[in-house]
Amino acid sequence: MDMAALIVSITAAVIALAVAYIQQKTDHKLNQTNLESVYFNEIYKEYLIKRLPNARKYIHIDSNGRLTDIDKIRDELNSIRQDSLYYFYNDGNFYNKLKLKCQSMEDYLIRSSINPLVGEDQTEFFNKLQNELKELYRIINDKFIGKN
Repeated sequence: MDMAALIVSITAAVIALAVAYIQQKTDHKLNQTNLESVYFNEIYKEYLIKRLPNARKYIHIDSNGRLTDIDKIRDELNSIRQDSLYYFYNDGNFYNKLKLKCQSMEDYLIRSSINPLVGEDQTEFFNKLQNELKELYRIINDKFIGKN
């Protein structure tokens, strides 16, 4: 009977240590996730909800087919890149994707503003801009939900 009690006691101690270890790892991961969420919210919430949509609404094509008022959205894209420098050190892969997307969008806006946009070109421009913005949002949202 004493041997059975000893085995049960040792088994209970091992299980208790394993549970404590697993709980500590889980708590650490949860704290890390919460901290990342705070940083993420601090950096991107304003951009995604207000700043980018507001900057986008200023873009229009004048009567000569010239793309105008792209400076606001270009400034916001540049600001996102600058404000994302935390991820340059913490998650280089995400930072590089985000940086490349922002630079690509800025380049597209500049290229599109050089020559007049006529007829279907105008529709094509706005559709591509919409898709590029969706892709930027996807990159950011995927990081937030842990798809990256």
